[in-house]
Amino acid sequence: MNLICRGLGLAALSVVFSSASVYAQVPSFSSRADAAYTLYLNFGGFDFTGSWGNTGRTPGYVPAYSIDSNTSSFTATELANIKNIWAQVAEQYVAFDINVTTVDPAAAAGQAGTDFQRQKYYDGTARLVHNIIGGSNAWYGGAGGVSYVDVAQHAFDTSANGGAGAGWKTNWTFTAGGWDWSGVTKNVGVIASHEIGHALGCGHQCDFHSNNTLANGYSSGNGSGNGSYAPTMGNSYDSQRSTWRKGDAGSTNNRYTQNDVAVIARNSGLSFADDGIGHTFGSATPLAISSGTVDSMQAKGFLRPTDEENPDPMGEENYTTDFFSFRATGGQVTLNLRNGSQYLTPGVADPGATLRSRLRIYDRFGNLVGTGVEDGSTMFSTFTGNLGAGDYFAQISSYGGFAYAGDYNMGYYYDMGSYFLTGSGNMAPVPEPATLAALGLGVAAFIRRRKK
Repeated sequence: MNLICRGLGLAALSVVFSSASVYAQVPSFSSRADAAYTLYLNFGGFDFTGSWGNTGRTPGYVPAYSIDSNTSSFTATELANIKNIWAQVAEQYVAFDINVTTVDPAAAAGQAGTDFQRQKYYDGTARLVHNIIGGSNAWYGGAGGVSYVDVAQHAFDTSANGGAGAGWKTNWTFTAGGWDWSGVTKNVGVIASHEIGHALGCGHQCDFHSNNTLANGYSSGNGSGNGSYAPTMGNSYDSQRSTWRKGDAGSTNNRYTQNDVAVIARNSGLSFADDGIGHTFGSATPLAISSGTVDSMQAKGFLRPTDEENPDPMGEENYTTDFFSFRATGGQVTLNLRNGSQYLTPGVADPGATLRSRLRIYDRFGNLVGTGVEDGSTMFSTFTGNLGAGDYFAQISSYGGFAYAGDYNMGYYYDMGSYFLTGSGNMAPVPEPATLAALGLGVAAFIRRRKK
């Protein structure tokens, strides 16, 4: 619990100070209000009291997130970056009952009068992480971020630092200085997600040589480009997907297998979330369609492992499956399954998608009548075809994980996260509440066949 863990390594940065707090200017975003856990992304700066944890190092005043020399207000670009970074971190944790938020939980508790009060509140509150995004790492050393491990679920004594607390629950995503990541929103989101992963109990995903000696303390997965994966708890700056992994962790003298999702799910009081979409043919959710066009803001969900105790990244059957029902009126239908969330622009996938998915179309009798063709980017798939008049199902499932064995790099990557549907054509929503009645014996017959 008191192990300090540096985040992704970076060169030393210079100190940048600001004279004013801009808390009130930070836009309010929350991914899941009233969730069991709160991950607070603090873009507004912070005046840390005393030394951090047991390091003997004093962070002092941390200025607000900024991409220029003005840390007293946000530009339009900085505000857009804040939303982008928040969206990426929210996507990483979408499968869990966790609220990723830019809204200070100390304010709701009446403990935000001073940063001293806030620091004490964070340390003394269980199931909370305070991640500061901004400022320089000069007070700490060469790291992109830093966090204590397995602190999120606990509440700590706050007698240290004159009653402000030692700051165990506060971790850091550095952005300012000579090597400036502030404008590279993907990298900032990667670091923040990584440091929060530490707070939730995860160590680093590593690579080992065949003789069991440590080759790389931060696994970079299978490289870059379309279809590339790297662990969130490794080095995923250059990969297409930054995802959770079941793979090697530890050191030359202490090598072990770490299942990131299992570690996070074992935090006290933390469980998987559910997207509210029907997971069977019989409980399929009516597809939101207006004038033949799919409403992507309603036709959305996320896929996660089915087993909370022992989640397995490999196998389509080890993830939830979502079903949407729709009625074809006869003629061409196009459905696009897009990986990722759409917090930034409705109908457009946000950066930082973690899911790779499959799309299948079934008729009312359970016959497979079409599949989505995956684009070369691996970020979406498309079904286009002529469907006769009748009722159909769109099935969304996980690609089933990714296994990679490099020269010294072995890992099993999770295909989990958000998706949404777009599309148009000769189709309409299935009427409610008579959906199942309209389908008659077709669904029951199909379920019986699947059990064989």
